This record gives sequence, C-alpha cells and structure tokens, in this order.
Amino acid sequence: MTVLQFLETRFSALKDGDYAAVYDSYHEDAPFRQQFSNRNAYLRFARHELGSIEMKNWQCSRQRVLDEKRLEALLVMEIATDNGSQFFYELALLVEIGNDWRYHSAQKLGMDDYSGSPDQIDFCHFDNAMQKICF
Repeated sequence: MTVLQFLETRFSALKDGDYAAVYDSYHEDAPFRQQFSNRNAYLRFARHELGSIEMKNWQCSRQRVLDEKRLEALLVMEIATDNGSQFFYELALLVEIGNDWRYHSAQKLGMDDYSGSPDQIDFCHFDNAMQKICF
C-alpha cells in the first residue's frame, strides 16, 4: 500500500465515522495507543467527542522522507463543527511496517498558529513553531 492509499483509507474511515479502522491505523508504539490502550476505550471516546465533527476535505500537500521506513506527511484538513468550517494542519509521522503504513504521531498547527493560505503551508511552519503540539 502506498502512503497516499494509506492516508485515503484513514481519512475515508474518519469521514465515515469508522473509528475502529482509525484506531487500527495507528502504529503500536504511537503515543495515541498509550492514551487509548484498547480499541473499545477509543470507540467510546470517539463516538462521544468526535461525532459532531465532519471531515470535509483533506490533502497531503508534501512528504519528507526521514529514512527508508519513516516519512513525514504534511496534511491540510478542512473540518466542519457547530462553529463553522476551519482548516488545521498536521505534520504526521508515518512508519512502514511490511507493505503497510501506520500513523505514529503528529504535530498540529491550527488557525492561530498559521493564518496563511492552506496551499502555502510548508515544513518550515512546523519546524519553526513556537509551541510544538504533538500527539
């Protein structure tokens, strides 16, 4: 599976509310798995906290190879909530396991961190961020 196929599958699961598939897309060493040590705990959280969020659009604008098994994907996402539509950005660390990719962790930037055009976001905006919010 290519990186883009993996991301398409992951974001389709998010759009469809298939939180079990989202959970399964995480790498076993992901910080996320420390917070939600089992799928059922995450499913309860996701149904309660994420149900009102709609993934409208996403794109992988750039990729940066770290080594033969890891890369960073710069993701631009548009979500809709009760307060309207907004963009946010992730620098996701993806790890290759066999022929598949897994989501390990990410650094996020919101509208307060980057107010430019979504098509102009670049790695430097994450590298130079004052507060590196990672999960």
